[in-house]
Amino acid sequence: MIKYIVSDLDGTLIDTKNECDPSVIETLKRIKQMNIRFSLCSGRPIDSVRGMLEGWGLAPYTDDLIGCNGGEVLNLHTNERSISYTLSKEVVKGIIQEYEALGLIGTIYDRTILYVSRNSKEVEKVAKRLGLEIIETNILNMIHGPVVKEMFVLDPELMEETEDYYQKHLSKNYIGYKTAHDLFEFTHPKLTKAVGVQMIAETYGFKRDEIIAFGDTTNDIPMFEYAKYGICLENGSEDAKRSAYAIAPSIKEKGFSCFLEEHLQTSNLE
Repeated sequence: MIKYIVSDLDGTLIDTKNECDPSVIETLKRIKQMNIRFSLCSGRPIDSVRGMLEGWGLAPYTDDLIGCNGGEVLNLHTNERSISYTLSKEVVKGIIQEYEALGLIGTIYDRTILYVSRNSKEVEKVAKRLGLEIIETNILNMIHGPVVKEMFVLDPELMEETEDYYQKHLSKNYIGYKTAHDLFEFTHPKLTKAVGVQMIAETYGFKRDEIIAFGDTTNDIPMFEYAKYGICLENGSEDAKRSAYAIAPSIKEKGFSCFLEEHLQTSNLE
């Protein structure tokens, strides 16, 4: 019996126009009627996601927010927050100096503000997508303590080069991965989206074979590996598809809703 569904946002429920298809809302209504818990799990910070829930129409149907790739968890009913596995300020400063030399743009989140080392058309697009105000500054001076993640904005044409560089310069202090076509992020080596999902599952006693996880890219793979039913949308990355239990139609073809309408006929995944 399925008791818990968790989904990535960008590329899975939210399209490139930062919009949520009405079919998602109708499916979530049915999930709620079946007494299935629903969480959103994103690389975005919790406060950024929370501010957009009403506009997307997701607020009445979402029980939890998992942000910063699993580093933040917020129960929307109780407002209880938890944070896990942070990067030290020394590690973050080192990452920024190393990867900005490759042409990437370092950032620091502060609830509704995106601090950047320099502005660009890519930064403008990301800030608009995340609903954040841009302030250009020396971000190294703004790191006063541990952070959950370090996010870089980059020209999509630099992504392959960035991923190749990362693989050749691995560190025990952090892990890095593509989270969108224009974002590359770093977190504590033990932190993945599965950490946040597991925290919620253990809180409510959900077993792994009672969980469906939806996603579309590399940072969703740990969710797929934790939940028995990891579902990757057709528009997803090849590595995510290889790790998935099943492939759903693309976001343009309403993959989230189509998969659940077909397979979640009752509380059992049929």
